Amino acid sequence: MTSTIASRAYGQVNDLVGEGVHWPYLFVQHAIRPYHLSQFRWHARDHRSFVVIQGQAELGVVGEFGDISTTRYDYLQGWHVRPGTVYQLSNATDRPLVIVEAGTATGESRESAQAIALTELATTFECPPVSYYTVHKPWGHEVWYAQNLDGAEYAMKQIHMTKGHQSSLQSHERKAETNYVIEGEATVLNGTVAPANPDAVIDQDQLPASTHQPRTGWTSAPHILHRVIARSDYTSIEVSTPELDDVIRWQDDSGRRNGRIETEHSAGHE
Repeated sequence: MTSTIASRAYGQVNDLVGEGVHWPYLFVQHAIRPYHLSQFRWHARDHRSFVVIQGQAELGVVGEFGDISTTRYDYLQGWHVRPGTVYQLSNATDRPLVIVEAGTATGESRESAQAIALTELATTFECPPVSYYTVHKPWGHEVWYAQNLDGAEYAMKQIHMTKGHQSSLQSHERKAETNYVIEGEATVLNGTVAPANPDAVIDQDQLPASTHQPRTGWTSAPHILHRVIARSDYTSIEVSTPELDDVIRWQDDSGRRNGRIETEHSAGHE
């Protein structure tokens, strides 16, 4: 599913959505070599969110007077970048660093090796941490990273499923989503259009199936049946359109109905 967008001085950028797939979100991976850093970046209208999936990242944010504040983030931690912020990604360690980036791509973006070239464009001067709002599922849990990000037209989740469990067999009316495996192995059913009859009985043995291990993934369009079956403890990052309650459950091991399950959110926290 991944394809190379560009080779950069610091490493490589890969598209995780897939060639020929166009949704109103971006999902890319940055592989940053030890002791390397990106250029300074600025987006006029776009929100972006970043999560570390290998190593330790250092985020530099340019302040109102040209000063640069830095914050370090470890595995599965992350931050948001609001429109108008000037920032830089850095690997200050001797280990490879891999970061995934989600966001919109609707406006002008600029990059420069010198912060001063972008400073006067800055309108905001901080990058807040992602949300760690946790939704507890019968099969594991989800962390809704973008829960604290107002105005963004995408969602970003960490999905963790324990060995031997499976998600519901589901589809969405509007939501499109891309999953990228970070740890573990799963069988994924994906690719068949959901029946028009809501009472239809589906034989999942007839659905297309594939095995996914770390650094692989898939995209599910609206109206497509999909299910994840954990062959080991499994973790992925999902980026999607924002309709998180848009779920039609065709089969579910716990008998859950369609849509949002409020009891799963009762213990959620930031």
